[in-house]
Amino acid sequence: MDVDGGISRLGEDTIYHPFPISLTNAVVIDDVLVGTWVDHELRLARMAALDLNSDFEHGPTRGDLRAQGNSSHHQVAGALWSHTVESEPLAICANNEMIVFALWKRGIYAIDKDANELWRIANPEFKEISKLPRGNEIIAITIDDTVNLWTRGGGCAKISCEDGKEIENSCLPIIGNVTQVFRGDVHLLCTSEGEIWGYDGDDLQQIAVVDKPIRDAVFDEIWRFLTWEGDLILEPLQKNTRYELPVQLLKQVDDWMVIDNQGNLSPFLD
Repeated sequence: MDVDGGISRLGEDTIYHPFPISLTNAVVIDDVLVGTWVDHELRLARMAALDLNSDFEHGPTRGDLRAQGNSSHHQVAGALWSHTVESEPLAICANNEMIVFALWKRGIYAIDKDANELWRIANPEFKEISKLPRGNEIIAITIDDTVNLWTRGGGCAKISCEDGKEIENSCLPIIGNVTQVFRGDVHLLCTSEGEIWGYDGDDLQQIAVVDKPIRDAVFDEIWRFLTWEGDLILEPLQKNTRYELPVQLLKQVDDWMVIDNQGNLSPFLD
């Protein structure tokens, strides 16, 4: 997926544009891609699902949206379903059974892959960080035994997967803006200042401070990281610098690969 809303399959040169602009969030559930896009200038936001087993199509351009607005014939090309959302989607996550997403100042929603609503709740309140700028803003969602909501100011709420009821609510003593959360043997919370914190549900521990913010991280016996500069392993320390900007880690068979911003695929730490 590129910054213009283009989608292509690995190894193929053809780029399709079913979305009018770049995706802000995307997850995959049962070979279905569920993505969101937002145009702040036009005040439009939409969520749609594409079948990954079908051919992609070219859809409306941003110019079409500007000319005719969010009309029904300017949706997402080839979508299984496509819906306008009431405000900006902030974060999204999925498991095999449901998709959970947060909308700015609207709440938390759970749907199935066919867009049937399972439950909705109001945004959790974190009084300890309520005065921090955007401290209560949901920046990530993870799902294990519970739905876990993470905020920019270090708030963490555990929500029941079945009905959305709040189970636990806490504020983690993290100084800095949390920008990403990754789930592995523990949850890793990464800040814009380069701090990496590990949280196992009880204890919070600062793991490292790196000079570049984390772009992606995966756990497979050890944690592997992508920074704005290149590839990184903390223990034992290994890193390399990339010429192109690394975007995402992807496992192919037994090897971890890196997709860069040019769409190239190369081995991690190569």
